[in-house]
Amino acid sequence: MKRLSVTRKILISYVLLVVVVAALSVLMILPGQIQEMNTNLENTLSRIAYIVAHDSEIISALEVGECSPQLRARLDGISHITKSTVDYIVIANTENIRLYHPDKNLIGQKFVGGDETQAITGVRDKYVTTFKGHPDIQKRAFHSVRNGNGEVIGFVMASTSTKNIERHKHDIVASALGFLAISLATGLFLAYAISRSIRRILLGYDPTTFAQMYLQREEILDKLNEGIFVVNENKKIIYKNLPAKSYIKENILSEESPLYAGAIECLRSNMIISWSMVELEEKSFLVSMIPLRPLENLDAVMVILRNRTEFVNLTEQLTGLNHIIDALRANTHEFRNKLHIISGLLQLGENEQAVEFINEESAEKCGQNILRMIQDKTIAALLIGKANRAAELDIDFELRRDSNLPEKNLFLSTRELALVIGNLIENSFEAIDDKKPARQVEVFIGVTAQGLTITVDDTGCGMTEKEIADVLAGAYTTKGAGHGYGMKLIREVVERHKGFLQIDSEPATGTSITVNINVEEVS
Repeated sequence: MKRLSVTRKILISYVLLVVVVAALSVLMILPGQIQEMNTNLENTLSRIAYIVAHDSEIISALEVGECSPQLRARLDGISHITKSTVDYIVIANTENIRLYHPDKNLIGQKFVGGDETQAITGVRDKYVTTFKGHPDIQKRAFHSVRNGNGEVIGFVMASTSTKNIERHKHDIVASALGFLAISLATGLFLAYAISRSIRRILLGYDPTTFAQMYLQREEILDKLNEGIFVVNENKKIIYKNLPAKSYIKENILSEESPLYAGAIECLRSNMIISWSMVELEEKSFLVSMIPLRPLENLDAVMVILRNRTEFVNLTEQLTGLNHIIDALRANTHEFRNKLHIISGLLQLGENEQAVEFINEESAEKCGQNILRMIQDKTIAALLIGKANRAAELDIDFELRRDSNLPEKNLFLSTRELALVIGNLIENSFEAIDDKKPARQVEVFIGVTAQGLTITVDDTGCGMTEKEIADVLAGAYTTKGAGHGYGMKLIREVVERHKGFLQIDSEPATGTSITVNINVEEVS
C-alpha cells in the first residue's frame, strides 16, 4: 500500500480539522438557533395578536358585532404584510363567531379548536398553544379583547402552521450547511496553500523526501574521517559532524585558539585557506577553511579538520610500497651490472674468471640472510632497500644474525612495522657524519611470545641528555623547521600500543634506540 506523503497528510489533516471544528460548531449552535427561532416566532405571534387586540377599530367592531369593509381591507393588508410569519389572523366575539378571517367564507362561522376558552373567559389575556387540527398542526397566539369597562368582548388569534415553522428550520439548517461548506472550502484552500508553501521552502521536495535526504547527508558526513563544522561571524558553531564533535570543544574559536586568526582572515578575504597545520589539544591537524554564503543572515566559514597522524599513516603506507619498489629497482640494477660483467668475461674468453666471479657472488648472502630471518616480505624488501641505500652512502649496514620476524605477528601491523623501522634506519643514516671514519648501522628485530623488540644502533653524532628528553617529548629535531615528524610518528605508534621507547646516546659516539611492544594488536 502506497504511503501518503507528508504534504498530503497535512492537507487531509487540516481539512479534517476544519470539518470537525465546523461540524461541532454547527451541532452546538443549531439547537439553540432552532429554539431561538421558536421563541421569536411565538413572540411575533403574540405581538401581532396584542397589537390587533388593542386596536380601537377592532374593539368597536366587536362591540357592534361586525367589521366594516374598510376594517377588513386594513386587516387583509396586515395579513399580507405578515404572511411570511403568520398564516391566519382571526377575530371572534365571546360566542366564538368569527368577525374576521382571511378566508371570507369562514366569516360568520364558529371558531373551531377549544383552546380559545381561556381568552374568552378572561382567565388569561394572552397565551400560546399548539393546536393539532386538520390537516396541519398550528402554533396559535391568543389575546383577549376588552372594552372600556374591562369586560372581555372577544379575542384575537394569530397562528402559523408547522409547514411555516419547518421552512424557517430549513433556512437555519441551510445556513449552517452553507457555513460548513464555506469552512470546508476555506480549509481546502488554506491546506493547499500551506502544503505548497512548505514544498516551496523545501525546494520542491516532499518533507519526507527532504528528511530522507537530510538523514542521508548526515550519515555521509558522519562517516567521513574529516571533522567538518560551520561557524558564523559571531563564533557560534551552527553545524558539526560526528568526527568534529570528538575533535573540538565549544571554545574552539576563542581568541586564544590557533583557528581564530585563520577564520577571521577567511571571513574578511572571502578566500579559501587550504591545508595548513595546527595543534589542537595536543593533536596535529591539517585545516582547510572555506567561506560560505550568508547563513542565518551572517557570514560563515566551513572548517575541515583532518587528523594529521592518519594522513601521515596513509603516506607511510605509500612509503612502504616505495620501499619495496626501491629494493626491487636496486636489486635489478645490481644484478644487471653483474650479468653484464659475466657476459663480458665470457666474450673475452675469461671463462675461469667468470666462474670465479659467479662463485664470489653466490657467496654474497646479505639479501638471502635478510629473507631467511625476516618472513614478512614487505619488511624484508624494506631492509634490502635500506641495505642498498647504505651501500650507496658507504655505510656498513647489518641485520643482527639473531633477528627474527614471522610473516604475521601479534603486536604491530606490517604498516606500523614499516613506519617504525624505516624512520629509525633513515634517522640513523642522517645522523652519520660524512667525515666520520666509523660508519655503521646495526638493526635488530626480534619477536617472542612476550613481545616485539626493534633496536637500531648507529655510530652517528649522538645526542645529549637534554636532546634525548626533547626528542622523547616530541619537541626536538636535528633537521630544522618542518622536519622531525619521524620520531613523532614512532612515539604515537608506541603510545597507541602501550609500548616502550628508549634512547641511549653519547655525543660524537653514537645512538641506540629501542622500541618494545608487549601488548598484542587488537584485530
